[in-house]
Amino acid sequence: MNDNHNILNIFKSLLKEFLIILLYFILSLSLTLLLVNNHNNTLYTLSSILCGLILLIVFLYIFRKVIIVKFTDFKKNKKIYLKNSFRYYLAGLVIMFISLNIINLFYNSSLNEEANQVLLKAYPIYYILNALVFAPIIEELMTRIYLKDAFKNKYIYIISSGFIFGFLHILNALLIGNFYELLYIIPYGMMGLFLALMYYKTDNIWTSITYHSLHNFICLILSFI
Repeated sequence: MNDNHNILNIFKSLLKEFLIILLYFILSLSLTLLLVNNHNNTLYTLSSILCGLILLIVFLYIFRKVIIVKFTDFKKNKKIYLKNSFRYYLAGLVIMFISLNIINLFYNSSLNEEANQVLLKAYPIYYILNALVFAPIIEELMTRIYLKDAFKNKYIYIISSGFIFGFLHILNALLIGNFYELLYIIPYGMMGLFLALMYYKTDNIWTSITYHSLHNFICLILSFI
């Protein structure tokens, strides 16, 4: 009886994970289509920010209970959580950097990074908001919570969460048939893996959100340099 109950809980959590990712792409695609014919930089920036806010509000509403409870906990324990998680971020950063450079020796064309550079130059305000606010919150909520509910085994959860995180960052390239971009699932996935580990260790989604935003901030500075 307990086994059946556990299997049912796993199925429900995985179904929720599938549906939340599906919702993300439907909303993203729908909002992107609204911007296709908008060639005015100012209007495009404002429209993009509005679309990002809509997406963020939807996800905040879906995960509102977890967000509120964990934010209260994070305010009380943030120094401990961030200090204890720093080694995970550092490990993720080092492994991501090494794997990225090894891949670039053989295939130097990350479409995700190229797209980021184009967005940064064309629409800097939107890009900065997306990198520091929209993406860290939405991506962490989307790739951590339901998977942790589904997999009680630490390693299965961390690997699956990291893989999905990495896969989402190369999906656009795969959709246009560039399968060499699959190589980049390694560096993106490794960072996702250590962010998942932070969430697992602290049981607080704001820890991984904070480090995700910090990582994007560092990448942003490097892009400007």
